[in-house]
Amino acid sequence: MALPGRAPKDVRLGRGLSAEWTEVTNTPYAGPSPDLPELDLPWYREVVEWWELVRRMPHCELWSDMDWQFALHTAFMWQDWWKNFYSERTVFANKSTEIRRREDQMGTTQEARRKLRIRYVDPEVVAPAQPEQAAEGEKKASVTSIASRRGRLAG
Repeated sequence: MALPGRAPKDVRLGRGLSAEWTEVTNTPYAGPSPDLPELDLPWYREVVEWWELVRRMPHCELWSDMDWQFALHTAFMWQDWWKNFYSERTVFANKSTEIRRREDQMGTTQEARRKLRIRYVDPEVVAPAQPEQAAEGEKKASVTSIASRRGRLAG
């Protein structure tokens, strides 16, 4: 017999295996999202393509105005990164780490979404299942009580 001990600690949300997952329907986000603002110079093609991918991620439906502002600031960082890249400066390398961290916080990759506990699910899985109606004359299966099963097994 095990000795009684301290009660186990409550697992804080996000710190253990019992943390809840946020399930999001796997359809591109079509809601309101900001456009890239006008600049003196045009946006680099890579940044525009990145922005179009980010603004259509399914979990963008969870974002607030501050999250969109954070994403826009990341787009400005990408613009600066590509400017340094095309001008063949080497200072852009230290900006890469910050951009990667910000993209992880936004959940742009599957690994980042796993860390954020965001799971994309198919639309039919999210919809509540309707109980199936038995056809007329069709017999429904009955459930055997556990007491009767135990009685049969005990002899």
